[in-house]
Amino acid sequence: MTAAAAAVRARPTVLMVDDTPTNLGVLALVLEEQGFDVAVAQDGEEALSRARLVHPDLILLDVMMPGIDGFETCRRLKHDAALRAIPVIFMTALADHADKVLGFQVGAVDYVTKPFQMEEVLARIRTHLALRNMQQQLAEQNRRLQQEVQLREQIDAYLQCAYDELEERVAERTAELAQANAMLKAEIAERTRAEESLRQKENRIRRLVDSNIIGVYFWELDGRITEANDAFLNLLGYTQQDVRSGTVRWDLITTPHHREQARAAFGELKHTGSCTPFEMEYLKRDGGTVPVLVGAAFVNGGQENGVAFVLDLTERKQAEERIRYMADHDALTGLPNRALLQDRLKQALAHAHRSQTQVAVMFIDLDYFKHINDSLGHQVGDELLRMVADRLQHCVREGDSVARLGGDEFVLTLAMVGGSNDAAVVAQKALDALDAPFLCGEHELHVSGSIGISLYPSDGADVETLMRTADTAMYYAKEKGRGNYQFFTPSLNRAAQQRHTLTTALRHAIAHNELALHYQPQVDLESGRIFSAEALLRWRRPGKSTIACSEFISIAEETGLILPIGEWVLREACHQLKAWHRLGYTDMVIAVNLSPRQFFQPNFQATIKTILDETGVRADALDLEITESVLMQRSDDNVATLNRLSNMGIKLSVDDFGTGYSSLAYLQRFPVDALKIDKSFVSGIGQDSNDTALVTAIISMAHSLRLKVLAEGVETPEQISFLQAHGCLSAQGFYYSEPVSAEEFTELLRRQPVPLHA
Repeated sequence: MTAAAAAVRARPTVLMVDDTPTNLGVLALVLEEQGFDVAVAQDGEEALSRARLVHPDLILLDVMMPGIDGFETCRRLKHDAALRAIPVIFMTALADHADKVLGFQVGAVDYVTKPFQMEEVLARIRTHLALRNMQQQLAEQNRRLQQEVQLREQIDAYLQCAYDELEERVAERTAELAQANAMLKAEIAERTRAEESLRQKENRIRRLVDSNIIGVYFWELDGRITEANDAFLNLLGYTQQDVRSGTVRWDLITTPHHREQARAAFGELKHTGSCTPFEMEYLKRDGGTVPVLVGAAFVNGGQENGVAFVLDLTERKQAEERIRYMADHDALTGLPNRALLQDRLKQALAHAHRSQTQVAVMFIDLDYFKHINDSLGHQVGDELLRMVADRLQHCVREGDSVARLGGDEFVLTLAMVGGSNDAAVVAQKALDALDAPFLCGEHELHVSGSIGISLYPSDGADVETLMRTADTAMYYAKEKGRGNYQFFTPSLNRAAQQRHTLTTALRHAIAHNELALHYQPQVDLESGRIFSAEALLRWRRPGKSTIACSEFISIAEETGLILPIGEWVLREACHQLKAWHRLGYTDMVIAVNLSPRQFFQPNFQATIKTILDETGVRADALDLEITESVLMQRSDDNVATLNRLSNMGIKLSVDDFGTGYSSLAYLQRFPVDALKIDKSFVSGIGQDSNDTALVTAIISMAHSLRLKVLAEGVETPEQISFLQAHGCLSAQGFYYSEPVSAEEFTELLRRQPVPLHA
């Protein structure tokens, strides 16, 4: 690009090379908003072509690209005489030291790491553009000075020749004196014009220095600053008059704690003629300091005076400070994160140890926050978390800490507490603060918190133990009904250990075939015949009595073991159903309870199809019982999954209906086949007016939606009569049979007077 073309282009041009359009779009938008012209390329070959076409001021180059990678692209740029001066900054997610060394070896000037911190990217771009501009300006100045020196040498040589010729011609040809005199005048005029041209060029260079955005000053060895541009003076708050009066000295603007660094740089300067740019601080006229990047060199070949270049690093330092803050604080709420919390808690424990005081750690988990997040969206959920954080900060004293660990978990640390009473006061204050409604936009939200409290040193002598014991106490608070606080006790620790032991044993049970299925009949109330069996999980622990699934299913859900267990139950139940079909009970259906975690697995439908194919069971012979929580977490994916299962022919029933939050509107949207009335309501028929009315309403609602209805937990003839009278046509419960083994269930089928298919 010519100098004229560079002058026309007022905005710096940045060529971005990245094979990911999203990265190009976001960063290009930011650069254009910051006053840059942006050109883009998506691979190395295109980058080389675009660079030759637009000749950018700087290139942002991705390392990992199809075709030639970023290293090879940079190497080719540096081998091209027209492009090698363009600074290249690599963009990469790689953190390997060898990759960075290779990048600098092929000619890169810097690295920026993905994901981008925009302030850092902009600061680095501006720094290298500024350095390149200064290099170009200095190179141009040097070229012009060399031309001027050559011109003066030519003029001097020519004048000497003219003088010699004049003497010879005076001696030899006196008659030509007048003509020689005229030639001499012409040469003098030419010299005058050359000197004037030199003065004009010097003035242009001076204007260039004065108008530069980088601070420039000329210094003497004794500390005086003889000249400085406005950029430098404005940075420190001085004027040109201060420079002329000798007020500004480079040895006085150096801060005391950077003088040793300045002396080392000056030693390098005397040894090599220039010094590597280094960071330091300058004193401003008002007594403040400013971070700068300084480079210097001697001028005129001597060691008595020189020039220094000063770049303001204020914005870069502010960006670095923001990055440090983000590393220790939660991005959503601004509260300390886990790392900063642990650091502060370590300091509090050390102080408590010295002062013989106590420290309280409170784990706070918001109750039912997931329902708000799932139903109203993450934007409302995030706003709620910010409001919770604000309220919790008003519950503690100065010097105490409130932190967010992630999700809906918060931690309060209270130093210098007098005991459990002080901690209980703060815990109750936090519960009261959470109890007040939260107004998030147009929504009035209500949440509560479960709080677990541990005390130093009685519940733990280190951060990890205190955090674990507070977490254990918090889970106990949830078990106690939520919306309360509980202190850690040794018995809770034993319960947690027992829970861990049970988890380990459950993993062993899966591996050693200790799980079994029992089956409870579902009966047609009009004929009294069994039409379906509900598969119910049992755990046969060696040396112990058989355990019902209600005693370990919550652990399976929490640990994720429900996924392999649930798949085993489905497969085992379908195998057993196929065995009953072979015995002639071809109309039999198997009902299997489905965990929400199973349902939300991406490959769930494929797993069901594989099991049906393996066992040879018809899809319409499988009844999946889902909970109301699955319906409440309504999303396009959930609806699509239910529709696909229904389209396969699989029956879908809502288990324990009436205990959750389902509504008529939800039931209308989902392809549900039947409702199962929870046994807690059935047991109240004829004894509790509310339960009786609720059962009647559920049956009526099911009929209005053309859904089948089945009553669970039937135990008396009176209950059966009531259900039949109100149109409930099927039931299960101990009145017919408790859950039994497959062999015993087969005997129940054989005792029926007529097979189901007859």
